[in-house]
This record gives sequence, C-alpha cells and structure tokens, in this order.
Amino acid sequence: MLLSKKLPRTDRWSSQTHTTLLLALAIQSLAACGDKQQTPSAVAIPAVTETSAPRHTESFPPAKELLGANPPPITDYSRTHVYVDLVKQARRFGSTAAPWDEKAMVGDDGWPVGDFGIFLMSDQRGVSGIAGTYTVTFDGQATVAPVASRAQVLHQRYDPSAKRTRLELVLPAEADQLALSFTQTGPGIKNLQVIRPGYDASNPPLFTRAFIDHVQRFGTLRFMDWLRTNNNPVTSWATRTDPQRMRYNSSKGVPWEHIVALANQTGQHVWINIPVAATDDYVRQLAQLLKSTLNANSRIYVEYSNEVWNGQFKQYGSNKALAVEEVKADPDSPLAYDGSQDPNQWAYRRIAKRGKEISDMFRSVFGDSEMMRRIRPVFATQVVNLYASQLGLDFIESVYGPPAKYFYAMAGAPYFNLGKQQREEGLSTDQVLQAMDQSVTDLPRINEFEKNQTLASWYGLPWLAYEGGADSFGPGSQDAKMNANLDSRMQDLCQRYLSTWYQSGGQLFMWFNAGAGNWSTQYGAWELTTDLAITDTPKIRCVDQTLAGPTPSFEGRNKAPGSFEAYAFAGNFPPYSEQSKNQVRNLAPGRSIDYLVQATQAGTYQLLLSTSAASSGNRIDLSVNGTIVANAIELTGDGWSKTIDQKFISVPLHQGFNTIRITTRTSNGGYNLQRLTLRK
Repeated sequence: MLLSKKLPRTDRWSSQTHTTLLLALAIQSLAACGDKQQTPSAVAIPAVTETSAPRHTESFPPAKELLGANPPPITDYSRTHVYVDLVKQARRFGSTAAPWDEKAMVGDDGWPVGDFGIFLMSDQRGVSGIAGTYTVTFDGQATVAPVASRAQVLHQRYDPSAKRTRLELVLPAEADQLALSFTQTGPGIKNLQVIRPGYDASNPPLFTRAFIDHVQRFGTLRFMDWLRTNNNPVTSWATRTDPQRMRYNSSKGVPWEHIVALANQTGQHVWINIPVAATDDYVRQLAQLLKSTLNANSRIYVEYSNEVWNGQFKQYGSNKALAVEEVKADPDSPLAYDGSQDPNQWAYRRIAKRGKEISDMFRSVFGDSEMMRRIRPVFATQVVNLYASQLGLDFIESVYGPPAKYFYAMAGAPYFNLGKQQREEGLSTDQVLQAMDQSVTDLPRINEFEKNQTLASWYGLPWLAYEGGADSFGPGSQDAKMNANLDSRMQDLCQRYLSTWYQSGGQLFMWFNAGAGNWSTQYGAWELTTDLAITDTPKIRCVDQTLAGPTPSFEGRNKAPGSFEAYAFAGNFPPYSEQSKNQVRNLAPGRSIDYLVQATQAGTYQLLLSTSAASSGNRIDLSVNGTIVANAIELTGDGWSKTIDQKFISVPLHQGFNTIRITTRTSNGGYNLQRLTLRK
C-alpha cells in the first residue's frame, strides 16, 4: 500500500527490513459483512478530465527491445575477451621481477620511464583463444622475457628507421597467464601493443570477433562495469579516461569513446552511468560527445551512478555527504522542502534530484524532441525498498513537477538466488536448483513486483530492470552451484524467471552479466557462459529464445473491464490473511489504498465501489495515475452487515497498467471496502 502523494512525508528513515520501511497503520477489524444489497445508480460523478501529466508507459515493444545485458568489467582475469590488444586490459605497470606489483615509475604520458614489467592476463587456463602466436610491438628497444608464464619469445627484431621493435610470443594450450619483463629499455619504451592471435598487428580492430558475436544478440548494453561506476573517483571531464591512454583496467573505467565505438559497430542502444561526483560540465560535455559521435538511432538510457542507496559502495557515502553539504549551505534547499531534518531522507532525495539535473542537462544538449524518445533518463532504486523509491519520486513531484517530465522509467534489480541456502555447504546440484526454483516462484512477492509496478504506473513510468539474473554469490557448495548453472534445468528456470518479470509488467531487462566467467569461485556464476566459444549453455539458450520472440505479454490480476475483491490491493495476494484484510476495513481519514489495474483498451470506465458502513457520511477521494478524478464522494451506509453498491464514478484508464487510489477524506464511523467493479 502506497501513501497518497498529496500527504507530506515526515517518516524517518530506518535500517530495518523493507517491510518496516513502508508506513502502515494498524486497522481494527469490525463485524464481517453479510448479504450483498444491490443499489442501482445511474449517473457518473463528477465529470472526468484526462490528465495532462506526461506518461511513458507503453505497449510491449518487440522482444529484441526487451532484453539487454551488462558486460563484465575490463580486467586481466576476465574470460570475456573484449580488446584485441591485451595492453588495454593489463594491470598498472610493475617491476621486472614481479610485473603484478604495479610499482613501475611512469611519466606524465602514463608510459614507464625505465625498465618495467606488465601483467597482461590471468586465470585463463583452458579458455578458447589463449593459445597461439601474439604479436608484440613497441617504440624503442628492450629485452623482452616472460615472467611466471608459459610463453616463448621468438623473432625479436628492431627497425632503426621506424625506431620500433617487433616480436612474437607463442603461448601453449595449457597457458594460464601472461606477464612480461622489459629490460635494457634506456629511457623507456612507448606505444606497446600485444595483439591476440588471428589479427593483423599492423591494423588491429578494437574489439575481438568473439566479443562482438556474443553481445550483438542484445538490443541494449549497460556499461556500469565497463565504466567502473562503483567507487569511481572521477569528477571533472579533464580527469576522465583518455582514449589515448594505453590501458583501461583502472578505477576510471573505459573511455566513453569506446562505448560509442561499440554501439556504432553493432547498432545497439546504450545504458550509461554518470559518476557520482561528476560536475555539471562533465555531464554536458558527455552529452555533447554522444550527440556528435553516437549513431543517431541508438537510444541512450542515462542513470545517475549505480545503486546510490547501497551502503557497500563509496557512492552511497559520497551522495549523502553532498546532500548534507547542500542543506547546511542552504537552509532553503529543496532537499528539506518539507522541513525534514533527516540526512538519510536528504540523501534519498538527492539521488532523484541529481537524476533530474542530469536529465535537464541532456535536454539542453539534445533538445526537447529527443527527451524520453532517444534520451531516456532512468530513476534506479531498490526493489524491496518502496520507501526510498517513493521518497524520491514524491520529492520530484512536490518540488519540480511530474517525474515523467524528467525520467523515462523507474528501475530495480530483481535477482533470483538460493534464499536461505545462499551460503550453505554440502548442497547437491538438485538442491541448488530446487532453491533457485523456489526463489523464482517467490520472486513477485519477495521483490514486490506489484508494488513497484503500481508506483511506476502512478507516475506514468515503465518499470525496467537495470540488473538481474541468477545469483549464486557466496561461499559454500561451489561445485554444485557451477553444475547447476550448466544443468539443462537452468534454461527452464531462467525462462520462467524472465516470463514472470514480463508477465508482471516489467519491460526492458538488463541481464547481469553477459560474457564468460569463472564459475568455480565464491563470487558467483553471473555470466552466460564460461567461455565465449561455448555458445550452447542453458542461460544462452534461454536468452536466445527470449530474444527470438514472440513478444512477451503482461498479465495483471485486476482487469478492466472486470470485478475484483478489495483485498486485491497492490502487493496483497491470496490466500488473504486476516491482517491483510484489515487493511481495507474501518478506513480512517488519510488512509490510501492502491490497486494496479490492467485495462484492455484506453478509455473512460465506470467504477463501482461496494462498501459497508454503520451509517452514511464517510467521504473519499479517488485518484487515477497521479490525478484526482473525483473528490469528497459521500458513501452510503446502512449497517456493517449490508454491502452497498455506490454510485458509478467515471475514471480514465490507459491501455495497460493503471494505478487507482482510494483515499479516505473524512470519516463518520469508518467504512469497509468490499469490492471494485470496472465497466466500459
């Protein structure tokens, strides 16, 4: 149940579970209702006007537009081979004896000023594409030798006219890692390249064929990990990752230009994450770069940082500090518009505020016509914390106007996992799959799908998943977890999982992660495969079948036209407990009840409320999708045992999901809400 957007929010932040984060009022049960009494009514009251607030909820697009993915980060140990040049994924330059120690002296240009070592890749045993002949070139002279690596240096030669050295490195099939030392370098070398086997070293492409083949199946890619969004230190445009730098395995992530290059090569849409402390100038220059270089057909989903609500990331503390600083510097700051003195509320509101500001800056660059069409700012929040979600959206509406003016969509991360067995030792493969199967079954309830969809619909926003997938993170039963992800039953599990998401009304889903990974560790089997050359895995089959269509459909339980019990409010599912039934009994002033309603077609419907009360005189307000359509409606009552059909009320509904909110305005002893009926 959601609070009326018209009521001021003064509730305090709590670190308890999500169920306690939502505000609730204890309702006392009264006498049960008796026989239903039919009360005819004819005239709709009052006249209804359509809302002028923007709305982005739309019918489902083709399947290709509904499933995207998050590529994994660029690291030396990644089994997702993104770059043809290994130097781009290498660690910082190290010593000659221990290239992995990252202790080499470098100049202002980032290149070593003397002898050094470089750690190029690790954890690659048995991965396709590792064995073969690598071509190494660099400006200057040096003696090159492998360090702690199964590699052989061949045909090293120096071209005095070009002042450039070239050699070959041969790695056998059993190679696991590659590290090199460069000695006798004199003042140092520059422009080092280590080109993978099978590519022309004189004109190598940026990305590997295997990577392109793998990711181009998706319509959209989210670059959170590529950009190293979590804990990212970048503030100014001048301190971002320069594409002229040689390596991108760093806290700053890849250059924006490489995201553009990938999207232009594949024709994909992009989902980008703005660093938490990025300046306004940074945002505007980024928008200008994307406008001038990105394929005009590529949509741009724009998200402020990543999980700014999540205390395990530095961006959480950074955002909170910025919020506190803003309010203390300006007592009239909009973050405290309602007089709130809670820094945690300020922090939640600032997430929305900064997202709104970023949206405005992209609007200033791309123009009004591109907003919410090509440029799609996303308000990302925690699926199990409706408090934070509504706090942000209520703030935007109260201070700036309809959130749909600034945000295209609301988004969360609905993973499935092993539940209470996530870290348990000694599980079998069957037990892992059984636990995950139960998680998928419980997903709509645990992740509060209907409540999230109801909130999104209230503000005219689609509901997206910025991340999601199979979560096996944690110590315990590693072999069983890995085997479960390779079991054919995982395909059915993933398909049921995605179907549950789409049937619940969710739209674009960004799988976490695309690519290949090492699944034999405690860090989870996030990726779709263990090797990009292995394309027939259960999760890849699931993804490919989803992308091939048909277009998924959503299935709301409360239909228009149709009739449903009052107990079917947002987030309450049968079998209905007495505690849940009390939520629609003896409704007192200020109480709001929300219903998610799926309309088969847009138009004006007639809403019939069936209620019981000791006497007449209770009054309600009725709102639909953020707009009051009728207020101060008096309810007829003739004893708690009699259910009375009230007068019809005209309500405008959009095709698809709608949020209907009933708010008690004044009370004359209270009333029980029994049933809702919608007629066309």
